[in-house]
Amino acid sequence: MTEPGPSPGGEGDGNVRRRGSVISQLLVAFAVFAGLMAIAVLVGYVTVVRGNETARQLTSRSQTLLNASNQVDAGFRDSHEWALSIALSGDRSYLPLLSSAWSEFIHGLGTLEQQSPASLRGMVAGVARAGSAWLAVVSPVMAAKQATPRSRALVEKSFRISAALFATVKVLQQRLDDQIAAAGAQNRQALQTGLAWSAGALGVAVLLVLAGSLSTLRTVTRPLRELAITVSRLGSGDYSARATTSGSAEVREVARAVNAQANEADEFRAQEAESNRLRAMARSAGIRIREPLTEDGVIQEAAIILDQNVDADLVYLHLIIDGLVQPPVGHEDGWVIPDTLSAALPSQYTAMLRDLLREQASEVIADVEGPDGERLPPWLRTPLRQAGVLSHIVTPFGVGDELLGFITVNCVGQARRWTQAEVDAVGSIAADLGRGLNHARLYEAENRLVEDLKALDRAKSDFFATVSHELRTPLTSIVAYVDLLSEEEAGPITPEQRNLLSTVDRNASRLRNLTDDVFTLAKLESGAFVTITRPMNMAEVIAGAVETVCPSVSAAKLTLSAPVPADGLVVEGDAGQLERVLINLLSNSVKYTPAGGRIEVTAAAEAGSVVVRVTDTGIGIPQTDQSKLFDRFFRASNAQQSRIPGTGLGLAIVRTIVTNHGGEVRFQSREEKGTTFTVRLPLLVP
Repeated sequence: MTEPGPSPGGEGDGNVRRRGSVISQLLVAFAVFAGLMAIAVLVGYVTVVRGNETARQLTSRSQTLLNASNQVDAGFRDSHEWALSIALSGDRSYLPLLSSAWSEFIHGLGTLEQQSPASLRGMVAGVARAGSAWLAVVSPVMAAKQATPRSRALVEKSFRISAALFATVKVLQQRLDDQIAAAGAQNRQALQTGLAWSAGALGVAVLLVLAGSLSTLRTVTRPLRELAITVSRLGSGDYSARATTSGSAEVREVARAVNAQANEADEFRAQEAESNRLRAMARSAGIRIREPLTEDGVIQEAAIILDQNVDADLVYLHLIIDGLVQPPVGHEDGWVIPDTLSAALPSQYTAMLRDLLREQASEVIADVEGPDGERLPPWLRTPLRQAGVLSHIVTPFGVGDELLGFITVNCVGQARRWTQAEVDAVGSIAADLGRGLNHARLYEAENRLVEDLKALDRAKSDFFATVSHELRTPLTSIVAYVDLLSEEEAGPITPEQRNLLSTVDRNASRLRNLTDDVFTLAKLESGAFVTITRPMNMAEVIAGAVETVCPSVSAAKLTLSAPVPADGLVVEGDAGQLERVLINLLSNSVKYTPAGGRIEVTAAAEAGSVVVRVTDTGIGIPQTDQSKLFDRFFRASNAQQSRIPGTGLGLAIVRTIVTNHGGEVRFQSREEKGTTFTVRLPLLVP
């Protein structure tokens, strides 16, 4: 699986600044915004500073001129007053005051002459001339005799000159006031202009930021929305969905990554599907391989499965018999390297195959022509290359550690890199082949054993039947002659002789019962016993069996009850055999129940079956003996310790007869508490 690399252009660590990225757009927008903000701030600052400086300079200059004009006005007024006072009073002591006032006038006039702009210099010059003219007039006034026509004329002239001078100063002051107002208005206009430019720059910056934001949203949100839809489709199972690589560089990068992940997921799903197919094929192959019950069948089925399911040019299954490699099964005539593997394998190669078998592994060669092929021995590598085999797998199979053969998978014309699923599939088939061969061997051995056991069982049954048949004739004669002797047909007998004859008769009866049981069991197990089934009422069978054992019950001083319903107990069976079942069960109860005990026989129809129960209060069956109770010739340990006679065949006969009738027999027993045998037979429904 590969990760998507950087897009062409060699961004390296500058991926965040690649052309068309959101960050690059934001950086450009921020730079422009910052530049415009700086320009706006700078323009505003310069405008304000220059306006303030200009206003300060204008205000300072105008204020100086205005102060100077006020000084001229005040000095001239004071000079005029002191001159009039001297002229009217003749008091010359006012001359210093006049001199001081005139000095103030001269000082203010000098300031006006030095600092007045060109537009005001004419007026300043007029004030200077008026002052000089007034001074030329006022000196004679102060020296002339008062109340003379000449003094009055001089005074009037001085007043005219003073009035003209005052008017000029007033105009000058008005002009200065107008200049100060004009300078303020100009300063305000310049400030407004600068601020307007700053506001314009800020507006442009805001517009650029808005435009950049809208552009970023357009290049991010729409592709992101489409990308989210694609991811949602992929998550919901639409694996064909792919993202469009549009928008900003980051979004395009994410879209390429999503598409790459989707492609890798498709590839992974394809590989997983192929792996699942190969695993399913291997499981199915294992079942098919193990179905045949002979070695030849297993091998032939495995060869067919390999040819049909393994995707390769040449697939061979070789057997190793007596150390020699056999031709491939099914390809004996089309073998590409017959001369190489037609003899005994080298010991090193055989050891390698045994190691692979032990590890349940395979030898995988992806390229026989390349360095990987050097792992093959030269005697095998050269023929494979000459045959055009470029990719090679060998997988051994066997039973346990026994090497039975190997499977080779080959590709011709083009080298191939085998997937692990393909190698595992071949290994699974090889393992199932080994297990199938093992099963076939075991089955064949089991069949031989079964046949031997069947032959032995038939011989046993024939022997039992023959012995039983051969013993019945002499036993019949013995019993007959004992009866003749007991009836004194051959002459009188003594009491001692009668006791001896009774012992012979008793043991002869035991031997006859034993031979009858052996003969019956042998015929039942061999199928020679004729069973004649018909609808029959189990109540009648139970009554017959109870009647048969009644003498034994009376002799043993026991109580026998059989509360059995007369109807509803019909079964399909052989009356003689079923009566034999009940007689055997009742005889055992009589035999193993001490005097004074009770025996009860019940029968009922339950869930589609006729259930017959025989319950006694006898010695019971030890827990350790219960699992073997129905085995032939088995007798419980407490019965043997009590020396109670028996053959150990009665219950085996019972189970065989009940099983032949499609029923079952079970028991429950507690030692010294009694035993209950339950027989279930299919109920015959009318």
